[in-house]
Amino acid sequence: MKRAPSAIEEAIEWTACMRSGEVLDDEQKAFEAWISNAANAQAWERVQTHLGTTFLPLARNSDSKVRRVLQSPDPQRRRLLRGALVLGGVGVGAALIGRQSTLFTSMGADLSTTTAQRRDFKLPDGSTLVLDARSAVDIDFTASQRNVMLRKGKLVIEASDDPRPLVVRTSHGFARSSDARFMVSLQDGTTHVWAMTSSLCVGLLEGQCSLLKSGAGARLNSRAIQPLAANRKGETSWESGRLSVDDWALGEVIQALQPYRRGVLRIDPAAAQLRVSGLFSLDNSERALASLEQILPVRIEQYLGFWTRIELRG
Repeated sequence: MKRAPSAIEEAIEWTACMRSGEVLDDEQKAFEAWISNAANAQAWERVQTHLGTTFLPLARNSDSKVRRVLQSPDPQRRRLLRGALVLGGVGVGAALIGRQSTLFTSMGADLSTTTAQRRDFKLPDGSTLVLDARSAVDIDFTASQRNVMLRKGKLVIEASDDPRPLVVRTSHGFARSSDARFMVSLQDGTTHVWAMTSSLCVGLLEGQCSLLKSGAGARLNSRAIQPLAANRKGETSWESGRLSVDDWALGEVIQALQPYRRGVLRIDPAAAQLRVSGLFSLDNSERALASLEQILPVRIEQYLGFWTRIELRG
């Protein structure tokens, strides 16, 4: 009996097809149906990341023949991509198994989202939970407490009126309320919490609770709780599909766009330090990147539609 292809093998074939520059309407429809499966979507992300790493040294070389092939819609691209990925297939599997990856963080989670997907959930107690793209949580409600564990990404939760406290936990600490609406996100090895409608309690893993007033934000790490500056309030804007930034580092904006893009998004360290303000679309990241290129001294280069590099203009 012929062995059915694995999700990774199918992702390799779809990558060769979708990045070839010559995608038929039937192929596009079939691809959208295939990637709607969560396991297939994860396999797709893994292959895109691996391919970006494989071609990165070649793409940086302005005289490279491969670079010219990758940038132009050419029938050779489909053969080149399929060959490169099939030959590197063992490397793909080994690399994925051999390292920690955020792609695995959502596996087994009670609730999760994929790339470019925001989703609303109704919890058993009537609370409303919104997950940002590439986010995952576990739910554990007991007779005395309502627990939500944020494993990755961001959430906004509106607690229903209930005698039991609702606690959102991360690896750094917790936020607790009985009826507040608040945001919790994992960012750069810290947890950010914003009280959106009323005050709530925040604390470190085994620490005492500190009051966080309505409209205020706090950063939690393994050692301390620090207030977030007022210009960070836009961190909650993702819920509406937009990113509102006020004097943020460009690197922070790119980090917020990454969950909404399939593929690899890289920024040069010098460009990452640029300051930017504005309102950018998360649901149309191409438009957001084009706007950034217009208002900042940066150059944005894309290869195969999955690998994007942002650097200062020379």
